[in-house]
Amino acid sequence: MACTSQSASEYVKNARKYLVEELKNLEVILENLNQKGVLSDEEVSNIEVERTDYKKRRKILDSVIRKGEAACYEFLWIVDGTRKRNYGSTTPTKTTAASPETKTFDLHYWISCFSFHEDSQTDASYLKGPRPCHRYQAKLKSKAQKISNQFWTANKNLFEGNNKPDLSYTPLVLATQNISSPVEVKNFKSRKGKKSRPKKLRTYIPENKAGTSPSDLLKRGRSVLLVGKPGIGKTAVTHQMLKLWAERDNTELDYMFYLDMRKKADIKNLEDLVFGGFGEHFEGKEKVLQHIQDNSDNVTLIFDGITDLSDHPVVEQIIKKNLLSEAKIIVTLRPDDEEHFPSEDFHRVEVKGFNEQAIQAYLSAMLGEEQKKVLSNLELFTLCHVPMYALMVSVCFLFETPEDSPQPCSIADIYINIVRQCLQINNPKKPKDLDFFSKTNWDEVLSLAEVAFHATEGKSVNLTKRPCEDSCVLSFLNPLVIKVHPTERITTYAFLHYTMQEFFAALWLLKNPDQIKDVLQQSLTEEKKHMKHLIPFMCRLLNVKSPGLMKFLIPAEELENTSNWFFKEMIDTLCETDEAGPEDILFLCQCLYESQCPDACRNLLDKLDYRLDLSGESLDPLTCCAVAYVVAQSTERKISLNLEDVTVSEQGMRQLFGCLKNVQRYE
Repeated sequence: MACTSQSASEYVKNARKYLVEELKNLEVILENLNQKGVLSDEEVSNIEVERTDYKKRRKILDSVIRKGEAACYEFLWIVDGTRKRNYGSTTPTKTTAASPETKTFDLHYWISCFSFHEDSQTDASYLKGPRPCHRYQAKLKSKAQKISNQFWTANKNLFEGNNKPDLSYTPLVLATQNISSPVEVKNFKSRKGKKSRPKKLRTYIPENKAGTSPSDLLKRGRSVLLVGKPGIGKTAVTHQMLKLWAERDNTELDYMFYLDMRKKADIKNLEDLVFGGFGEHFEGKEKVLQHIQDNSDNVTLIFDGITDLSDHPVVEQIIKKNLLSEAKIIVTLRPDDEEHFPSEDFHRVEVKGFNEQAIQAYLSAMLGEEQKKVLSNLELFTLCHVPMYALMVSVCFLFETPEDSPQPCSIADIYINIVRQCLQINNPKKPKDLDFFSKTNWDEVLSLAEVAFHATEGKSVNLTKRPCEDSCVLSFLNPLVIKVHPTERITTYAFLHYTMQEFFAALWLLKNPDQIKDVLQQSLTEEKKHMKHLIPFMCRLLNVKSPGLMKFLIPAEELENTSNWFFKEMIDTLCETDEAGPEDILFLCQCLYESQCPDACRNLLDKLDYRLDLSGESLDPLTCCAVAYVVAQSTERKISLNLEDVTVSEQGMRQLFGCLKNVQRYE
């Protein structure tokens, strides 16, 4: 906005009487003048010893004017380059630099009127604040990069041996539109329960609507409230923002702080927050702290995992704008903690997990060729909309087991590992194993299992009562607050994915084995056929060599007693007629693959007279694994296997090749 043709020296001289009163942040200006060679170290020292800012301003201006045109031009560049930092808003008022009527001096307007050379560009090397602040920013960025790397490394360490993929941020659906009204949400939940199983599962994947990104949130001036279910990716978003800030150039002297609120940090004051982890002897600590307080509009604070503000008085003061009032604040919390959070000044963003394209991209990066096993299994594919679940699916599929291992990773194993992982990472004490949990903890798991069973039996995804109080156990649920009257709200709960509800329902059945025979019979009826999806989970949970979970819930003797009759009962019930079709046979093969029980496989083959008719079916790779396993258990008699008009992938065929020695021509 240049509007004058005066020389630099004339421009500074004419404004001297105003600048000796208005020039601010003299330390930064002196450091830049020294850095650019306008003032020597000795001249800077002589100015710094002056007792008042007025005398310092006068000496700076007189020295610059005395040194001529080039020095004045450099001085103007410095003022222009640092004016936002030193003088607040850069928007000039539409008055003269010094209005006769108001007798005020608008430095922004004054500097914007000077005609800088057209071929000149602002030099990014100008210091925007005291040197200790620049050193501190460099250390803060290094710390931010380290925190971000540690987050991804922790997840990477779940993978075994050489199967450790490079983990990084995969785009998540970040919804900024207004949330649905309580009635709309309630109706949606009701309709979900009436959908067919494939359609019901697909409703969990968020739609690919235009939303926002971590980069957009970083640029947004307003504070941000990131809300989302456990494991849905809130922390991943904040770490991506942290990474983007750390990698950004240093043209701005800004600060970003990350605090994991799940860890008990002893923050007594602002100094603890700013210098925690830097040690007590950071040179220039006072200048840095003062600069942060004076320029809080260039401060961003991330508070990840807030539950109760009363436990963190300094954080509460910041959020309520009593401290660092102009700072940008980013908070992550779960939906059930949102009601008690003072969110009036926050821009609400809901983290919804992976959409379909993101799931495919994630699995491709994690699993390579193995992704086809997940992509062809609707239950697993839709489960992966929750990033934490997608991670555990990848970990389980890449888990290196010996080639002769009798215990390959099964679908139910993935769910067991998800449960174990969620219980461990959501416990404040972060135990390395589940032995740490008390009987009370496990009783709460069984309470959740009971509620899950009754909801599944009733074809519902709504849990109408809070099943437990333990925050670890509640991490499997998404709370939904519904306003039914102006002064009354009710809270319902739903699992993050319907198959997780089925898994917990299977747990309850094994705790109450007297109910199992009824469920097996119900699964044959049109009204209750959805209950059959509990059976594969039970088959795996009865295997004593599955990942450790059941030993904490049900005594081994009880499980053994159930196992002694369960598999025969299952086969007799599901094959009770001679008209068991290919679909029924495939389902039983999947159940027996989960069980890894050779005797049960031979029992099924006897029941079918060693004839497996799978004609006309479409076999995905996991189904091929199950069929191959059952066929391989026939040690004394060859099996007639009908694969006429079967659709099968190359990967699936490779699974079947291993059992062909046990197969004869189907007649």
